[in-house]
Amino acid sequence: MIKKIILGSIILLFILFGFVAYGLYLMEIEDHYGDLQEIYFDSESGDIIVNNQTQKFGLITKNWKRVEVITKENDTLDLYNFIYVNQEENKYEVFRSENELKINELNFRKIIELKRKKILEVIIKK
Repeated sequence: MIKKIILGSIILLFILFGFVAYGLYLMEIEDHYGDLQEIYFDSESGDIIVNNQTQKFGLITKNWKRVEVITKENDTLDLYNFIYVNQEENKYEVFRSENELKINELNFRKIIELKRKKILEVIIKK
């Protein structure tokens, strides 16, 4: 009987620890990205993100804690630094394609053309 109570208590503590850890993980994402957390959760590695005001674009790479954007110049920027220029949020779009696109072969006009031809699917637009 005591073994069942101890085992049940240990399982309950592990479940409680899991909920707390998951909550802290979500808080970390929300604290770092704020309004941009939609991009973190809805995008995938390999998606294309376009900053419409600066006409810069890049490929999204994700890990368990951060989203980075690899630009055509092979710079790696944090998502926040890519979207916010001079402390102001710029308009952006996130695209996904069934075909693998090479960033070196793209430019802003070609991305708009691929969007018009419906080769690129709009995931997020703001």
